[in-house]
Amino acid sequence: MTTPKPVYHSELQCSVLGISYDFSTRQGVLSMAETNACDMRGCIALFTRIDPAVKTIQTFAGEIEDTSYRLVGKEWKANLPANR
Repeated sequence: MTTPKPVYHSELQCSVLGISYDFSTRQGVLSMAETNACDMRGCIALFTRIDPAVKTIQTFAGEIEDTSYRLVGKEWKANLPANR
């Protein structure tokens, strides 16, 4: 099996391995290359285009849980995992 090669995404400002979205839970997942971090505004904009009703977005840098974004009222909040 071949390891996927990350592709730089200018809106996200990071190297992306993949994205997924669950319409039933309104949750998006962004998988990035190790040691990467995405642009918050770009990430929210991307998932909002997929589904304007998106509620949460979880990002991973390699296998490590990174920042999560959650819509609270009309404002997006960023949270780092507890172990950081």
